[in-house]
Amino acid sequence: MKRVAPIFILLIMAMGIRAQQKPLTTLFMTNPFAINPALAGTHNYFQVISNNRFQWVGFDNAPITNTLSIFGPTVNFPMGWGGTISYDVAGAVSIGSAHGSYAYYYPINEDLKVSMGLNLGVLQYSIDMTKITLQNTADPVYYDAQETRYLPDASVGFYLYSSTYNVGFVATNLLNNKVKIGEDPSGKSRLKSHFYLTGGYKYFINREWSVEPTFILKKVFPAPFQLDINVRGWYRNMIWFGTSYRTGEALSVLAGYVYENKIQIGYSYDIVLSPLGKYNFGSHELILSYKFNRIKD
Repeated sequence: MKRVAPIFILLIMAMGIRAQQKPLTTLFMTNPFAINPALAGTHNYFQVISNNRFQWVGFDNAPITNTLSIFGPTVNFPMGWGGTISYDVAGAVSIGSAHGSYAYYYPINEDLKVSMGLNLGVLQYSIDMTKITLQNTADPVYYDAQETRYLPDASVGFYLYSSTYNVGFVATNLLNNKVKIGEDPSGKSRLKSHFYLTGGYKYFINREWSVEPTFILKKVFPAPFQLDINVRGWYRNMIWFGTSYRTGEALSVLAGYVYENKIQIGYSYDIVLSPLGKYNFGSHELILSYKFNRIKD
């Protein structure tokens, strides 16, 4: 006999009470474009980044999130463009998305620039009722069905950056669409706007060593603020390692390697600090990226 997936219940609680609707990522600093569309034109090359997260390993129907991004500048104008596709699945619920981004940047001085970005796309929300068993249902046929809904989506981002530091702000889910899927007599299944404040600084100790602290502060009403802060140590801009802390959630260890300033691989392991930590073996995350040749000075 099938049973109600525990993670499905947790997701419903999260959407209805805490309103946390975006998947987590520990290695956010390795692909900030996936959060902020204003990053699209901030480098002089295109790059493609894959991110794969396996959350709460050992927990039944635990979330798995896969993301693929490609972005870069235009050759003749201070602009950039890119796109991201992602797929997040947890038990009976899956969320897919495809977004395209445009950004325009303006140089304030020789080293400092500001960029604004717009992100437009579509979200796919699906629920597979065959993975759920509910007793005393009036319509058993319905609970053997699958439902899918498509919703438009939009985000805006701001990014101030130099060669050593950066600050960003992002607002997502601006359309606040209702997710009319399954039976929801309360009508409360509405996407909430999420707000992110990000920042980072790279301090060069000498020619070989540097330290890079970064943070991301997240807010979605009525949930409390959540802060991710991490510190990475760099050796010759080739090997990096560090640690990260997410308030009330996890403590993480990070490591990565950059080959010939082209290929980067990174890994993180989260030690879950919340009560869910008793029922899983932590979370794993892996990134792989490739930088193409420069297309502008």
